[in-house]
Amino acid sequence: MPTRHSNTNDFSTLFEFLPLGAYRSTPEGVQLRANPALARLNGYTSEGEQLAANCDIARSWYVDPARRDEFKRLMDRDGYVVGFESEVYRYRTRQRIWISENAHLVRDAQGQALFYEGTVEEITDRVHAREALRRSQQQLRQLIELVPGMVYRIDIQPDGTRRPIYISAGSRSVFGVEPEEMLADVGLLGRLRHPDDRDRMQTESEAAHRDRALWRAEFRVVLQSGPHQGETRWIQLTSAPVPVPREGGLEARVGVMVDITAIKQAQTLRLELDRAEAADRLKSEFLSRVSHELRTPLNAVLGFAQLMEMDPGQGDARDVRARQLGWTRQVLASGRHLQALVDDILDLSSAQTGRLSLNSERVALGDVAVEAHNLISAQAAQAGVQLLVDAVPQDLPAAQGDRKRLVQVLCNLLSNAVKYNQPGGWARLQMRATMDDGEPAVAITVSDNGPGLDDEQQARLFQPFERVGAQRGTVAGTGLGLALSRQLVEGMGGSITVHSQPGAGASFRVWLKAAMDRSG
Repeated sequence: MPTRHSNTNDFSTLFEFLPLGAYRSTPEGVQLRANPALARLNGYTSEGEQLAANCDIARSWYVDPARRDEFKRLMDRDGYVVGFESEVYRYRTRQRIWISENAHLVRDAQGQALFYEGTVEEITDRVHAREALRRSQQQLRQLIELVPGMVYRIDIQPDGTRRPIYISAGSRSVFGVEPEEMLADVGLLGRLRHPDDRDRMQTESEAAHRDRALWRAEFRVVLQSGPHQGETRWIQLTSAPVPVPREGGLEARVGVMVDITAIKQAQTLRLELDRAEAADRLKSEFLSRVSHELRTPLNAVLGFAQLMEMDPGQGDARDVRARQLGWTRQVLASGRHLQALVDDILDLSSAQTGRLSLNSERVALGDVAVEAHNLISAQAAQAGVQLLVDAVPQDLPAAQGDRKRLVQVLCNLLSNAVKYNQPGGWARLQMRATMDDGEPAVAITVSDNGPGLDDEQQARLFQPFERVGAQRGTVAGTGLGLALSRQLVEGMGGSITVHSQPGAGASFRVWLKAAMDRSG
């Protein structure tokens, strides 16, 4: 390439070698100068070739002729344009391209417009990329609007401050507020949360941010405005960290919040239906087992009564009387069993339906232990089982409950410990002070060294009519005592548990609240 020579005041080399298109043209659109870069942009090999083509900028260069009018309007008003983007034709090929122009108006000494000077840069790729990004963003917004919930993004500052950057229109349906409200008020979502969920959500949120972990949670909100003001809704949240330039420690999370109130209501309804169905099954089973338990002693009553009716009374009077006395005893025993069964059924039914009246009083446990011992001692002696009652600790507080019903519970537990034991065995009653959930309480334990229970038997132990295999034995009972005992203890605000192993006896423990000291 030949070397060009110019003086320091000549900018022709700059014009020639400028990588951007450069031109000079009249306000009417006649091209006066065009550097090589502009000639190439228009499909020509040189300035002379372009000028010979008589390019008419005003009428045939811009795809939209109105752009030339806008160009001139800005020039007349400001005397220059910067970054003026337009779609134009390559003159030679008529291919449509995008350009960006910077130009200024040159005037003579009298202020009259002489010509325009400027540069032209082709930005076709940039415009296409920008349009593709716009379309992509538009499609993304359309997809977000189809999400059944609120999509969001928050930025998290190094000090933990959270600032919402994007809130979708789903905020209207989920929270009853406009996206702009949530963007402007950082603490709005926190105030909407149900008071019982705020601390938990705050703790989980901080942990998820600290660990940069995926976070899923369910919480409640209480709507504060609109037609559903005061309504409680269940919200499911899913959020995840997103990579951002970590300048200054900035982090970000994106997520979605969905209203799952209908799902929660359906789950609750399903649970209630399941409970109702289970209760109906238990009711049917209960009635079936009641009829079976009643039928056995009734058959004995009717059978022995029929024997007495058919007995001709022949033979020695003493033999006749002895025979009929034995039948009478059987009738009385069966009648007492029926009476006990009916009483237990009525008590159990009343307890389960909340109609059983229970007193709430101070119960001196030492007196209860003595009374329970006295009521069961004869049965223990007859069975050959040693009945042990440990000394009541001096620091044992009174229990809060129903004295009569507590005696009934302890008698039932002690009676079982005797009945299901073996001659030479023992049954023990112990009482001590304890704590339950940080509150003063009393623990009453009835234990024995009987055959014990396996896990499957323990699981069925407190069900009505469940005698864990004793139905076919010789031990008398209704199978309602433990079920009723649990209802009575729970009705007094306590609980009852069992611990046992096959061959190692059983231990039943009753927890009751300690009575409040009202002396002060």
